[in-house]
Amino acid sequence: MMKSRVKISFCIYFNVLKKLKHTDFLLLLLLFFPFASIAELNAPECETVEDYEETTPTPTPVEYGEGLLWKVSKAGTPANYIFGTIHVSDEAIVNLPNDVSEALIQATNFVMEVIPEPAEVMTFASLMYFADGQKLSDHVSQALYDEIVSLLAAYHLPAETVVLLKPWAAFLTMSYPPEFGQVLDMQLLHKARQLGAKVKGLESMQEQIDIFNTLPLRSQVKILSDTVCHYELAEADFEKMKSLYIARDLAGLYAFSQRYSLSDDEVYNDLIKKLLVDRNYTMAERMQTELENGNAFVAIGAMHLPGAEGVLSLLAKSNYEISRVY
Repeated sequence: MMKSRVKISFCIYFNVLKKLKHTDFLLLLLLFFPFASIAELNAPECETVEDYEETTPTPTPVEYGEGLLWKVSKAGTPANYIFGTIHVSDEAIVNLPNDVSEALIQATNFVMEVIPEPAEVMTFASLMYFADGQKLSDHVSQALYDEIVSLLAAYHLPAETVVLLKPWAAFLTMSYPPEFGQVLDMQLLHKARQLGAKVKGLESMQEQIDIFNTLPLRSQVKILSDTVCHYELAEADFEKMKSLYIARDLAGLYAFSQRYSLSDDEVYNDLIKKLLVDRNYTMAERMQTELENGNAFVAIGAMHLPGAEGVLSLLAKSNYEISRVY
């Protein structure tokens, strides 16, 4: 039974999710809209979202708050470049500016968050499902469960598959548009390999899985509920998020993330710390081996770049010279 379930989940991952799943994209979604607004359900999990759009604070200056491509260097070594990505497939975004293309062409080493190796993908797929007799329908109301099944049908997930999904796997799946092309990060990886660059991941997929798989079940259910109950706000916020990215306005992205209040801040604050701040420190430390060699092109989610605890500030504290290119 378990072998069959793994096989099914592996196929689902490659046929449905392989184009979509990067936790940094979920991070952006959680920052901007950990909820969206679907038609009200007759379910106790659904709560009112307070929209603070009209009182969104003006973006305040933050370290490295404007720009996507940064030159990172130390005396005596060839320059490196760090590029802030967004995990989408829009043509306006995946068509790289000349500065970014030139930096990638010159690189001998390409570094990204995770290299999706088949064995790790298999592990990810198997961990999406309950293996102890539990069912998703055991943890949510019938009305909410019915809506989950309806939403996930657009992702080609049948009801007999949905019932075995862990809550985190359900909200991670529906945090992406149902139809999605190859995201920017994967296109960069493909180009880097074509150019003959050596490729390296800063994290393992297991480390990213653990962020979600170790969430308390109550927290998983809370995030899933918010995602389902407020699904439709995502579309408008998604477009705004992309426009801020195209404008290279990372400070604006952060300010935009403050436009909602959450009914349970503790759950989201804990997850954001694990997804963003903790990983900033991990990635900044691990990429330094490649940076010391020089000629590296590092592609990580744009929200990891700015701020006092962003990757660029952490590298500056390690005596790297940081300058904006684009």
